[in-house]
Amino acid sequence: MMGTAAVASLAVACGDDAGTGGGGGGSSTPAGVSPPPRPEDAPVGDGAGTIYGASHIYIGTKTRAGVESADAWKDFGYDLDHQVTASDFSNHCTPAGGAAPNNTFPDGTNGIDNAFGKVLLPIIKTAAATSVDDLEASLNEAITGGSFTIIMNLKNLGSAADYSKIDAGLLAGKEGEPPVWKTVPEFPEVPFANSYLAGNTWVSGDQGTVSLNIGIAGFSLALDIKAAYLTMDLSSAHDGATGGVVAGVLDTEAFIDQLRDVLGAVQPSFCDGAAVEGILNQIRQASDIMKDGSNGAGQECDGISIGIGFDASVITLNGEGSPADPVDPPCQEGGGNAGGGGTGGAGGG
Repeated sequence: MMGTAAVASLAVACGDDAGTGGGGGGSSTPAGVSPPPRPEDAPVGDGAGTIYGASHIYIGTKTRAGVESADAWKDFGYDLDHQVTASDFSNHCTPAGGAAPNNTFPDGTNGIDNAFGKVLLPIIKTAAATSVDDLEASLNEAITGGSFTIIMNLKNLGSAADYSKIDAGLLAGKEGEPPVWKTVPEFPEVPFANSYLAGNTWVSGDQGTVSLNIGIAGFSLALDIKAAYLTMDLSSAHDGATGGVVAGVLDTEAFIDQLRDVLGAVQPSFCDGAAVEGILNQIRQASDIMKDGSNGAGQECDGISIGIGFDASVITLNGEGSPADPVDPPCQEGGGNAGGGGTGGAGGG
């Protein structure tokens, strides 16, 4: 039986995948929702800075108003492939694993690409149903309990609504007594030196990799989100944020390898064999995009789009937390379940 799902930790890395997200190669449909553009004529950051920590994460099972909905996923993310897709799939990659295009490709609101929420979340929710009544609530218990948060340090944020450049960094938080948190020592601050503020919406700038880990059955399932956008809407006083978005692409086969270890932790026989391969092929069928964020005909889809929401509050930092205990992957030779979920892993371009 799958153990209680809870977010274990998060780490971020700004990889070298900036700018790799491509267009649809001549789609006849307009592009959908995307982050606001940089205010080029605005000043650079001129303030003392503010540190924000995620206070709530929206995984896609509920709306931002907290209403359970099978369609909640449609409002989390961005239009990654610059195509608003409803029924014309001619400018898309070839579905993987024998998937039906009409099950995988149609977008959410205003072209939002989020196959993770559309296809994978129902699978995860069903698998965890015997031990988790409310998947999103169980994830957020880690934040309210001080186990984990996403930290965004906007180092020179001032009082203005527009800045052409803000020196920012992302960290993982643990051992918190909100609003005070310690940082995860394995993952030092990673810079987003090219971030900016447009109409009080903070945008991470160059697309990098954000790695979010979900702890299941004592093991961490890494969501290495490539070609990622990270945004949040600051209040006019800059004393909090709503409407946060982490959006990007999962490398399908890398994600499947991670999931194999999680299934192996639940049941060692799931490390290989026909039963687990059938489960993993369902994951493969969620591929709706290329792993670099582009899309177009002529290649098999090898990425899964993802969008996750969050709100944030102002926090303070109080040193580093204690190191995490190592965990041996169960589906590698000599591996075994060594304990709790590990921390988030750094991504790469």
